[in-house]
Amino acid sequence: EPSGDDKVLLEMEEEKNEEDPKPKKKIIIAGLERDDESNGQHEDGMIISSLLVQLDECSDQAYSNFLLALCEMCRLAERSISTTLNQSIQSAMEEDARVAESANTLFGGINPHRKGKDGLDVEHMLSKRFQLAASRTLSMYILDRGAQAASHLCTGMLQFADARDPYAIPTRPREDVLRLFDIIKASCEDSISIMGGDLFASAVPSFPDEIDYANVFGDRLSGGSGGGATSGLKMDVERMFIENIQVYPHAFDELEFNRNSVISGILCVALSGLVECVRSSVFSSLGLRQMKVDAVLLRYLVPHYVKDVYGTPEANACTGVCNAIDDVMLNAEQRCVDPEVIGDDEYYDAEKDEIVTPFLLVQQFLFNDDGDQNVMERISFS
Repeated sequence: EPSGDDKVLLEMEEEKNEEDPKPKKKIIIAGLERDDESNGQHEDGMIISSLLVQLDECSDQAYSNFLLALCEMCRLAERSISTTLNQSIQSAMEEDARVAESANTLFGGINPHRKGKDGLDVEHMLSKRFQLAASRTLSMYILDRGAQAASHLCTGMLQFADARDPYAIPTRPREDVLRLFDIIKASCEDSISIMGGDLFASAVPSFPDEIDYANVFGDRLSGGSGGGATSGLKMDVERMFIENIQVYPHAFDELEFNRNSVISGILCVALSGLVECVRSSVFSSLGLRQMKVDAVLLRYLVPHYVKDVYGTPEANACTGVCNAIDDVMLNAEQRCVDPEVIGDDEYYDAEKDEIVTPFLLVQQFLFNDDGDQNVMERISFS
């Protein structure tokens, strides 16, 4: 139990339940006994150590919120600390100037005609350092959220190699893919709470007709890139035309502080982790088809969260995420043990005696769901 001397560093609301309408998670920094012989550096080290221990015991959401809190603190300091210090110095300089006018000192005192020109941070170095600190903290938030999403996408990857039933077909996207969108939705709400802006990029459109599959899902998912087994040379050529994107930001990169940049970064980190997992896996016909159903759902909803903003560093934000999805499928096809199913989008459902496609399965799952929870309300803001 925290004592009266303890400090609440971060307080966050968690999901409501019946027992407590607004339960809160607190990160408590225990009060330290001051020693006259101890220096401030030792005390700061104790506080940081205590904070790290408590963060290890907290939920992933608490750690992510802590990073956002640090980011916002740095952004506020960037805008205010230089101005505040300069105002304090200016006030002191005005007092010294009045003294100098009344007493002719040896060095003439402070020149009153330079009032306002002798600032503490003329080159704005303090602001730049706080801006870089905020950018680094935001990148840590993106990497943390992306790692959480990647862990869901890579769950059960060993099941994709199950070839016991060569005629088995998927019935819906995996639950782990839906958990990815749970993280994305929460990240959107976190981002606009400190950065402002729109909650999503665009409204979810109606599911496209077959004639528009290539425009919405791209050539690789819609079959426009050919079909059948893809040779190694053809895959190498396709990779050459897939635009490379920077997944992990450099330490000195200054990120854009907006929701679009954050969400595109989280998706790229998650899909990068999925690509590495796919490269170390083997896929049966069922596994490859399941991957395609998941990829169709991802491509359909990505424009709802991310958009290309031309003329800015986010000019390829949505395009880069879509290219990452295509790269996932490219690697999965290369590692499929049944090359005959590559490019074959017609799955025969023996139980219903009908032909289904991955696009039809996603459409039925999203818009003809008979469950208690509306799927679209869970994975989007529509």
